[in-house]
Formats: sequence, C-alpha cells, structure tokens
Amino acid sequence: MTVLEYIKQRFSYIGEISDAGASDFAVDFGIKTEAEMTDEMKKTISVLIDGFIEKNILHPTSMSEGGVSISYGADAIKNYGLLMLKKYGITLNLSLIHISEPTRRSYIS
Repeated sequence: MTVLEYIKQRFSYIGEISDAGASDFAVDFGIKTEAEMTDEMKKTISVLIDGFIEKNILHPTSMSEGGVSISYGADAIKNYGLLMLKKYGITLNLSLIHISEPTRRSYIS
C-alpha cells in the first residue's frame, strides 16, 4: 500500500478524497509520498488526519481566549468545514451531517 492509498483509505469513513486531494494533504502536512509505508508512518498519518478532522469538522460553536469570548454561527462553522474539506477534494457522506435546531414543543390542552 502506498502513502496516498493509505491517506485515501483513512478519509473513506467521512467521504471520498481525490488523488489530488490526498497528494495535497501529504504535501501540506509534510508527508513524503515516496516514503516506505511502515507502522510508524501509518500512525503519523492517522494522527494528522484525526487532528484535521477534529479541527475542521468538530468545531466548537464558541471559544474563549484570555477572557474574550468568540462565537461563530452554525452556518459559518459549517461553511468553513466544507471549505477545508473541498480543499482536499473530499466529498462528504451526507448521512453523517446532523444539524440540530431547537424545536418548539406545542402542548394541546
């Protein structure tokens, strides 16, 4: 298995990444595509992909830095995540997207 094949395999649970996207991911994160695929290389790639996914998909809706609170709207977070995924040629499996909206309960008396 090549480095690019492993990157594509690791992304497969969230969507499909193109060959160009896998290559760009490797370049952006300093992974040598001609390197031998070892267990250590697999671990490195897995950690990088997990961090990428956490940063770009599992965004918090608010952050606090030094006592300053920063809020992002749901649409802004969604759009940023989609942009980052698009950068690497990833097509999301739409079944994984669940956007929660407050529901209003009406009671009949």
